[in-house]
Amino acid sequence: MSIPLGLGRLYNARPSNIPPFCERIKSFLVDSNIFTVQIHPTSVFTFPPWDVQRISYINPFLMYDKSTTAPIVFQQIFLYHRHQYNTYIPIFTDGSKTANRVDCGVVVADVTSSFQLNALCSVLTAELTAIFLALERISDLLEHKFCVYSDSKSALEALSHPQNGTHPLALDILCLLQSFQARDFQILFCWLPGRY
Repeated sequence: MSIPLGLGRLYNARPSNIPPFCERIKSFLVDSNIFTVQIHPTSVFTFPPWDVQRISYINPFLMYDKSTTAPIVFQQIFLYHRHQYNTYIPIFTDGSKTANRVDCGVVVADVTSSFQLNALCSVLTAELTAIFLALERISDLLEHKFCVYSDSKSALEALSHPQNGTHPLALDILCLLQSFQARDFQILFCWLPGRY
């Protein structure tokens, strides 16, 4: 909807007459390329209240403060954790955001994939997208035991507490996990500190 031509001239001639908000925001929307964003549909009623899917995640680093613990200690804890769960295939996920890019990456069975997302996406969206893409990738594999590693506590918390206004991608992940459960998959989630 556009304002009539006569009003447009009035607003241009007299700066004290402020155009309506919809007119002022149009140039911002065009400049930010927001018209190309695809909205992800989701159903509020994905799970019945008595069967809400959720995950719990392992945090072997819980007792260690990143600022006061040497990197070698974190590496040894991780190696011990991998020894404990050596029957689970490791999957590594990550998401990142810079001033003008949003990306995510997945490593499954020594195959690395990276994806560029719309620059308007949040870091949480990038992290959840990485987890979702990793789970999609394993759905056709013969193995059924996986451990998904993420450095995003917010993504893991969104999956752990879906009742707290969950992100649409978190609901998609939980639906996928429910279908995996029916196919006897065993999928663990583990938090890793970033940048080690």
